[in-house]
Amino acid sequence: MKVILQKDLFERSKEEFSFATGKYGIEFILIKVLDEETMLNLHKENINCFVLGAEEYSKQFYQSLKSGSAVIRYGVGYNAVPIEICRKRNIKVAYTPGTLTDSVAEHTFAMLLAMNRNISLLHQSMKNHQWQGLTGMELKGKTLAVLGFGQIGKSVAHIAKYGFGMRVHAYDIMPETDAGWVDLYSNDYAITVKDADIVSIHISVTPQTIEFFNKERINLCKDGVQFVNVSRGNLVDEQALYNALKSGKIAKAAIDVFTKEPYIPIENADFRDLDNVILTPHCGSNTKEASGKMANMVIQNILAYEKGEEMILIPELK
Repeated sequence: MKVILQKDLFERSKEEFSFATGKYGIEFILIKVLDEETMLNLHKENINCFVLGAEEYSKQFYQSLKSGSAVIRYGVGYNAVPIEICRKRNIKVAYTPGTLTDSVAEHTFAMLLAMNRNISLLHQSMKNHQWQGLTGMELKGKTLAVLGFGQIGKSVAHIAKYGFGMRVHAYDIMPETDAGWVDLYSNDYAITVKDADIVSIHISVTPQTIEFFNKERINLCKDGVQFVNVSRGNLVDEQALYNALKSGKIAKAAIDVFTKEPYIPIENADFRDLDNVILTPHCGSNTKEASGKMANMVIQNILAYEKGEEMILIPELK
């Protein structure tokens, strides 16, 4: 079976995908990210299975896919997939849930520690042959507001409370029976963030949560709060975040995800121009362990598609 696969994803999980070629005879055709023209030309040759990353392919791309085609997300987020088009055209959309929880949660704290212990600045000063310490901040005893109490949010909360001795406030709209160990669990955003020193967002992307972290919700946080986003860029109003960082309402931010990826700043709001941000290129899940788990679940989905068996479909298309 021939499968179109983004080349960058193959490089991340070369061992697993190469093994699948040898064991199952899957022939992966490697394509550059967002090279829709090449993909659709191959699709005309009856290659109907696509393995894609988090990038947003055009609606025209999805509208050009044949009925019964399969798009398999290498990852857990699928907000870039036009659900209605896929439903109307009978395009199967699979994904790899539960594969990157630990990696993303750990990256949250890599960002937090780098931000609060000035790691990037200290590293650069040492590279410049300078010996100058900078005063940091301990995480112990600080209050972390976790927005979204799904798998990743719970993992972040657990590390914060039991790994760093932080107070944890958790926000989610769903009732939670397993939140007795956090210091506060609420469906009231204002109460959750009121006393938080740090806000970390882990909410799923839905039409209702686009730009969830906006000017109004930023203003409900205390002055000098810190912000972390390793979830999805379009959960945040980037202009409002930029303005809050410029004004000092938000003291520092650590950002792994952006509205436009690869990162294209909105006009007059380029995070790269700010000194109080740490930026990484959507790599929170990019660990050997998570990549291996995602690749193996992708392969499981490919084999199910080939055999006409049940794939791990996104909930909206089951």
